Amino acid sequence: MKKIFVIVLAALSLASCKMDFYSSDSMTSAQLAANPSSAVYTTDGIYTLFKDKIAYKGQSSGESGNYYIRHYFQLAELRGDNVTVSGKSEDPFTLANMYSDNPTEKNIYYTWWIAYKIINAANSNIAAIVPGASALSDHLLGENYFFRACLHFHLVTLFSMPYVQGRDNPGVVLRRGLDTQVTERATVGQIYDAVVEDLIEAKKYLANGESERIKNGEKVYVGLDAATALLSRVYLYMGENEKCIAECNELLAHAPSSVTTGYDYADYPTHTYDHPETIWCIRLDNNDDWAGGSAEASLASMYIKDGNGWGEHYWNDNLIDNFRRYPEDQRFAAYFSMPEHKTYEEGAKVTVVFPIKVNDKTKSCSNGYAFDCTKAPDGSITFKYSGKNYTAVPTVVNTYTEYYVNDAAFPGVKTDGKARVFVRPNITRKNGIRTNLGGDYTIYYCSKYSYQDGLPMMTSPVFLRWGEVVLNRAEAYAKTGKPAEALADVNTIRKRAGLTGDALMTVDNINARGYADALECVLDERRRELCYEGHRMFDVFRNNLPMDRRFVGCHDWEILQPNDPRIALLLPLDEINASGIPQNKR
Repeated sequence: MKKIFVIVLAALSLASCKMDFYSSDSMTSAQLAANPSSAVYTTDGIYTLFKDKIAYKGQSSGESGNYYIRHYFQLAELRGDNVTVSGKSEDPFTLANMYSDNPTEKNIYYTWWIAYKIINAANSNIAAIVPGASALSDHLLGENYFFRACLHFHLVTLFSMPYVQGRDNPGVVLRRGLDTQVTERATVGQIYDAVVEDLIEAKKYLANGESERIKNGEKVYVGLDAATALLSRVYLYMGENEKCIAECNELLAHAPSSVTTGYDYADYPTHTYDHPETIWCIRLDNNDDWAGGSAEASLASMYIKDGNGWGEHYWNDNLIDNFRRYPEDQRFAAYFSMPEHKTYEEGAKVTVVFPIKVNDKTKSCSNGYAFDCTKAPDGSITFKYSGKNYTAVPTVVNTYTEYYVNDAAFPGVKTDGKARVFVRPNITRKNGIRTNLGGDYTIYYCSKYSYQDGLPMMTSPVFLRWGEVVLNRAEAYAKTGKPAEALADVNTIRKRAGLTGDALMTVDNINARGYADALECVLDERRRELCYEGHRMFDVFRNNLPMDRRFVGCHDWEILQPNDPRIALLLPLDEINASGIPQNKR
């Protein structure tokens, strides 16, 4: 009789976890029922599974970089269009970023394995906790229903095709109890339905009182708001827009004032764990590996080079220009290593940056540069590259000036016969070396995962926050024929980022801003607000839109269609060999 391989291999202790909680899957349901208080420790143990490196595949101890939250956020974010990856690396994120994932890579098998370990732990607790025994036991029961829903949702969005492509497509393995013996792939629709059912159950039990589980203003334990926020996201992904709006309304009726008034964006990553913007995060502190010897394997380690960082992930030029349309936007200055919103005046020294092919045998692109350029009275910029002069001509696109070279001899990558170039502050020399250059790439770091407790490699990664809830409702409004309401929510986000006046969106001005409709405007705002937080890929593909990945990086220069089978990650080979379930198509 076949069983999912993670259940076979899951019997290991959490002794390595800093909190020394019991592993739920190391205790039987009978043991938990005989000692109800142990459910506190086994539930707390689940939280550690998100952040600890657990020994697997013959290791005597955990492997550096093998953390669920690291793999999850990388797999979600690096398959979008926000991040320029500077080159191929031994780190497993490379293949996933290139849409050429390998079913034997650790980010694939570990994510799958630890997700089902968490699901199995939640199943043990759900089977053992007696409903109605106390406010605490009900809260614990709600937390475990949430975990089971959350991890099934993560799995189906990573390892299956988007819901919009069909409910009957192969999903993942559905585990909603301890007595399931047969391992098979449920459909996408079956997984989503089970996630909704579990979140409704989670809300029912979490509504019975927060008890002492949530205290001191910290957002490290799952509460009613977390279950409601995740349910709003799931409904949005399913196209259940009225239900999404209802969940968001329930939440926003008691939202903290900072949801509309704003907050210090630069300060937020330093204490997400107790910030009003956070609904639920995974708490890291100075005792975690992420703060010490394994800091080079943290989420921040690829985004900045301060401290132990590798600094191999940079802002995509297209996203930079997206922000530069509105110089007063506080979010960009807060998370961008070189705030440079300024307008370049005539005669100012600038650098012209443009994508070029790495070689004739690859579709990937790196940056070409022209330094010490100046803007002419007509706004054009003449520059020299490989011994020849070219002219970058300004073109106003959606109220913003973009630059293009229309010359067949220009080596920059062309679209529709012309090449887009980017104007940046002049990259100057320091000690004879050009600053902000990393080989063939322009280095613009992102600090969204940095500087908690002053440590450049640490923050407490956020799974759910209020800004997303506002934008969930905005998108659902846009899809239900309520563009004014949708744009009001967009403006809530824009106002708290410091945007006013003409920078606010209305039904009358969005076409002049380059948006076909309110939905396109909402999705663009989601990209700015939630960049680097693991949303962009899902936002594009669940709306049945193509992903334009024509920007520099080690990935192919291409447009991915929303029905491309590569969107669904390959299942781990360990699972295929153990249970015989079918692999995703390629």
